[in-house]
Amino acid sequence: MLKPPRPHSLMIAIGLPSHREDDEDSLNREHDNDGDDDIATEAIVSIVKHLEHGKASAVRTLRAFTAALEDMCDAFMDRDYHAVGDAADAARDALHNLISDK
Repeated sequence: MLKPPRPHSLMIAIGLPSHREDDEDSLNREHDNDGDDDIATEAIVSIVKHLEHGKASAVRTLRAFTAALEDMCDAFMDRDYHAVGDAADAARDALHNLISDK
């Protein structure tokens, strides 16, 4: 009696070497900036300073930013790309207000 042939499978795995020897996973989880802050850290510090100085108005601006991000996500999930652009503009404007020196 003949057995049916077994299905074959093939897996190809490609690994790329890291160009950064100082951090094995290139994620910089230790946050050893050596005085060089990244843009995300700078933005968060600026938002916190804005909250400290702006009090309630800064909270409103931060809420406008987070609402714009939520609108952007909702529009993307609804595949309404025009609304994604509008929400992205609103998020940019609100973020600018949060991180700019006034």
